[in-house]
Amino acid sequence: MSLPLAHPVCGAVRGTRAGQVNAWLGIPYARPPVGALRLRAPEPADTWHDVHDARQFGQAALQRHVSAVSKPFLGPSVGEDCLSLNVWSPAADGAKRPVLVWIHGGAFILGSARIYDGAQLAEMGNIVVVTMNYRMGALGFVNFRDLTGDTRFASNPGLRDVVLALQWVRANIEAFGGDPAQVTLAGSSAGSIMASLLMANDESASLFNRVILQSGTYDLAHSREKSLEVAQAYLDVLGIQNGPDALEKLQAVDAQAMLKAQEAVQHRLPGLLATVPWFDGDLVPASIEAARSKTLRAMPMLGGVNRDETRLFEVIPGLDVIPLARKALESFLRLHVGEAHAAPVLALYPDNAVGNRQFATDLEFLMPMLQLAERHSANSPTWLYRFDESHPMLGGAVHGLELCYQWNWTGALAMMARGGPLTGDKAALADRIRKYWINFVRNGTPGDEWPAFDSAARQTMLFGRPDRVVSDPDGERRAVWPTLRTASNHAEEQS
Repeated sequence: MSLPLAHPVCGAVRGTRAGQVNAWLGIPYARPPVGALRLRAPEPADTWHDVHDARQFGQAALQRHVSAVSKPFLGPSVGEDCLSLNVWSPAADGAKRPVLVWIHGGAFILGSARIYDGAQLAEMGNIVVVTMNYRMGALGFVNFRDLTGDTRFASNPGLRDVVLALQWVRANIEAFGGDPAQVTLAGSSAGSIMASLLMANDESASLFNRVILQSGTYDLAHSREKSLEVAQAYLDVLGIQNGPDALEKLQAVDAQAMLKAQEAVQHRLPGLLATVPWFDGDLVPASIEAARSKTLRAMPMLGGVNRDETRLFEVIPGLDVIPLARKALESFLRLHVGEAHAAPVLALYPDNAVGNRQFATDLEFLMPMLQLAERHSANSPTWLYRFDESHPMLGGAVHGLELCYQWNWTGALAMMARGGPLTGDKAALADRIRKYWINFVRNGTPGDEWPAFDSAARQTMLFGRPDRVVSDPDGERRAVWPTLRTASNHAEEQS
């Protein structure tokens, strides 16, 4: 059997077979962001004239392996030459199939596109699936630009990588049997945060037509002030003076030294995502208030959270990246709702393990997603879910657990991550989730049995065994929470 050949604008690519579909792996969408291009805006990859071999995944972004367990997922190497993407399609036949573009998660410091094999979804749905790598950590999400005043630094370089990948999809995906006018942008955790940020920019939002947000909104992005604090911490750790040659000095730092600096900065800022996108007033709005008050581009949105999100961060070593302790949660709450509104919210949550877990999940995941759904549903069809299926050993429906059902993860590690083999009721749950997601990618709706969300009925799909549609399932707590700040109510509070 001959290997599949596609002829996109960037140059011919030869792929491989993946089950019943074709796969083209490790296609460069940007020039390697190394040397003089480190920490700068991504540049489109050079086109090529020969046939490009696209049968192997590219490098994962620079990161430290959490353990030997992570190596099979990330691949044989990690490094800075990571800006590649992968395409799965039933055929490179010009059929104009709907396209799913996936942004992986990993707290902006971990992860790889290769974990997400798109073959099964492409075959089940007769769709095209694209996954991408992007710069992470110190190389993708530190605000050196504003700290130094040097405009050669990119603002949010990792997020700009995602935009460039979307531009690549628009220009090239038709050659793989995809339709550039039917693109769904989707992501989980860090990927969901980035997708929500891109929704808030008219230019980047024009590159996709539907969006899926899984456990993350822009509420976890940094303010400009916090981003400057983080950037200064990096210069301090690396011993670099804030001056006109800071870019050249940072470009000369060894990659492993950058990773060590990243760990040192994270150690200085426990309970905080140290390297995340920030509100830059350029690629994304200038503040969270500006993002919340903006009317988002009209498009169908499917979003949701897992019932016990923050339980994962309690039990997995090395994930001290979000507030979990009571004092830190209270400070984060006051930042988001203001001092006057904090007291009734705090009264909802006992100061114990269960109460603080619910507090953290509501503050960092559930309430931001609910309120984004409320705002978006005012002018666009919106569907909301809560994933309730528990992991028997982790003790809840933890952060990221739905991915074990959404994607075709196999083997012993996948079984451990899922909490059991994908058989019986678990297999049926996975099948339902995949069908809902595929329906949304194809039609802009998950299906008739899942009613749309609005601020009156608040219909929400609860995934479990069985699934249930419930009106306002977290209503008792939601009703006490104030609207998360917008520019208008913040101004009123200050006056």
